[in-house]
Amino acid sequence: MLTIYNDRHALHQGKVEMFRGELVPCFEVPARADHVKAEIERRALGPLLAPDALPDALLAKVHAPRYLDFIAGAWDEWVALDPANAERDALPSYWPTRGMRTDVLPASFPARSASRRSTCRGRRRPAAGPRRHSAHAPWRCTGPGRRLH
Repeated sequence: MLTIYNDRHALHQGKVEMFRGELVPCFEVPARADHVKAEIERRALGPLLAPDALPDALLAKVHAPRYLDFIAGAWDEWVALDPANAERDALPSYWPTRGMRTDVLPASFPARSASRRSTCRGRRRPAAGPRRHSAHAPWRCTGPGRRLH
């Protein structure tokens, strides 16, 4: 079995997420991926490969340009609102509803972070920052790419 393991997964570890109206510790934690990796190694199930870099052109095939533009500077904007945000998760504080404009991006970062056209729909998990790393870093990689072709 071929396993792709990104050792940078912990860079976007959130502290809390919204669950049934409450902020709770995040269920998905790096320790879970580390546990799975350890079991794969223990059972000798096959090679563990690091992901290849994912080119911008490929990201643009699956994500709207508006989303890519937003995510490229989202962490810096979040921290610019309040330097203490560097230690906080960026959770949405707005949720779009039918009838809200989607043709114009809101000026405010909190509203833009919840915009249907700039982020993933239904996001309740935090955008836990890259914490001194590129905002693209955690998801700017993929499987073995050319190695499988």
